[in-house]
Amino acid sequence: MKRVPVPALAIALGALVIPVAAAAQAPVASANPFGQCACHHSLDIKMAACTEAAKATSYPWILHWVYRELARAQRERGDTGAAVASYARSLAAKEDDAVRMEMESLAPLTQ
Repeated sequence: MKRVPVPALAIALGALVIPVAAAAQAPVASANPFGQCACHHSLDIKMAACTEAAKATSYPWILHWVYRELARAQRERGDTGAAVASYARSLAAKEDDAVRMEMESLAPLTQ
C-alpha cells in the first residue's frame, strides 16, 4: 500500500472544500438567475435574481413569469408600489387574468 504525504492530502482536501464554500457565498450574478428567481427563500436574493433574469431575456412568456415573481417578492417585502409596477410589466409582456387580479388586489393598498 502506498502512503500519501500529509501536505499533498491536505491540498487535495482543500481543493475539494474551498469551491463548495465559495459557491455557497457566491453572488447572484454567478448563479443561474432564473433558478434563484424561481425558488430562493431570501427576498433580497430573489429580487436581485429576478432583476438579472429580466435583463437576460427578451422572450415575453419568460418576462411575464420573471416580473410576476419579482412582484410577489416585492409584495412580501411590503413594497406595494414596486410590486404594482412589476405586475404591470408582467402584464405588458403577456396578458394574464390571474396576474391582473393579483395586481388589482394591491391597488387599494397603494392609495
